[in-house]
Amino acid sequence: MDKFWFVLFMGIIGAVIGGVTNAVAIRMLFRPHNARYIGRWRVPFTPGLIPKRKSELARQIGKIVDEHLLTPESIEQKLNEPEVRGEIEAFLQIEAKKWMQSDITIAEILQKAHFSNAGANLEARMNEWIDQKYTAIKDFYVDQTVKESLPAEWLDKAEEKIPNVSAYILTKSADYFSSEEGRYRVKRMTDDFLAEWGKFGSVIQMVLGNTSLEDKIRPEIVKFLTSPGTKDLLDTMLKSEWDKVVEWKWADVLEQFSDEKAMQKTKKFVAGQLDLETFLNQPLSAYAVPFEEKVTSTLIPELTAKGITKMAKRIPSMMGKLKIADIVRQQIETFSTERLEMIVLDITHRELKMITWLGALLGGLIGILQAVILMAFPT
Repeated sequence: MDKFWFVLFMGIIGAVIGGVTNAVAIRMLFRPHNARYIGRWRVPFTPGLIPKRKSELARQIGKIVDEHLLTPESIEQKLNEPEVRGEIEAFLQIEAKKWMQSDITIAEILQKAHFSNAGANLEARMNEWIDQKYTAIKDFYVDQTVKESLPAEWLDKAEEKIPNVSAYILTKSADYFSSEEGRYRVKRMTDDFLAEWGKFGSVIQMVLGNTSLEDKIRPEIVKFLTSPGTKDLLDTMLKSEWDKVVEWKWADVLEQFSDEKAMQKTKKFVAGQLDLETFLNQPLSAYAVPFEEKVTSTLIPELTAKGITKMAKRIPSMMGKLKIADIVRQQIETFSTERLEMIVLDITHRELKMITWLGALLGGLIGILQAVILMAFPT
């Protein structure tokens, strides 16, 4: 019976020693937080292991996070997961619907973005842009001829239309002089002619008898206008004039027009077509709702896929610029030793407790083994 109590006593002593030793060793990882001194002599093992190696620990953790945990490949893989992509699409679709169904006007949106008097400013910018473009185009073409500046196909097509133009002129002229209005016009012209010639005009009228000069002239005018020779003559004349026109320089053409008046009319026309005030004061939904289905079902998924692809390509360079390892190191170095101890203990509390009990178990077994050996080999 004495041997049993001896073995039990040795086991308990070994267990206490093993458990306490492991508990002290675990505590020495963090404690003491600061170095202890006796005079100028620093007490060994102070501060604890982790406080003493805090900077090295922070650097190593940062390196592990950067090289093995938060890697470009892991981020790219996470972004490409269907759940993540679905969440991004859902968020964008909800936000897009809010905007597209909103009653806020474009002017109010610009106002919130600190663009006051948007209508006047846009019109001023538009007018400035028109002035700049007109000046640039004018400076570029001013020393060129019409033939040099216009495409060859345009010129060829215009030249091909000359016979059609001359036919149109002659047809309309013949129709005019065949009409009552044309008859009245010729009568006035002949009456004025006879009146200017005085007595000689009266003689001519006497010679014609009951037939008026207008009745003689008008058929001849119509006959002349419908004659093939007249058509050929007008074709030749128009072709000759066209050849002169294409050799004009734009400087000569622009001299015939007022720049200021032309620009004012252009600006007024463009402003009228755009109607900026009406456009800006319409609610956003008036323009966006017709496209809501296409935006939410087609555009946003496409943009999400393209955005994730482009983002994935730029992740390595972005992470290189962010310097994740330095960020983690700096954050850990700012932790107090107490906070760092609390974080580690919160994570490893169960494991450290098991290590303490394991030390007690091993110590107890060693104590029992020692007791058995002492009893087997008494001195």
